[in-house]
Amino acid sequence: MSEVKTISARTGEVILCCKGFVLAKQNEEHAMELTDVKEQIAAAEKLTEGGDYVSMMDGGITMDVSDEAMTYVARFQSKRWKAFAIVTRSFSERILASYFIKFKKHVRPTKVFTNSERAIEWLGEHLEFENPKEELLYHPAK
Repeated sequence: MSEVKTISARTGEVILCCKGFVLAKQNEEHAMELTDVKEQIAAAEKLTEGGDYVSMMDGGITMDVSDEAMTYVARFQSKRWKAFAIVTRSFSERILASYFIKFKKHVRPTKVFTNSERAIEWLGEHLEFENPKEELLYHPAK
């Protein structure tokens, strides 16, 4: 198993769960602005040390992302970033993610999921990686 590395950010943390798989784990109740997504993308690029990667963003329970931030993520140019999965946990997140998918021009495969297992399976179609440790993934309180 690859070493897990983490970089803390204002709105959460960016975790290299295993070689090639980056998890952007968001704290609850944060609005993400352009500076936040730039910070998280830079962290992903640093953690992967020049290697190819896929990423999954898990917003927890509540997430709000500015239009400017969505555009930046959709159009960020990196030959190493192979695919992007978004895991939604609420109806409002699904609406925001649907807007992102339908109206932003993506430069990489991007898809929305309601659970992390399906997202990880789909990301594995774009780059081979070890399964991330279950304890690293977000688990909402029941």
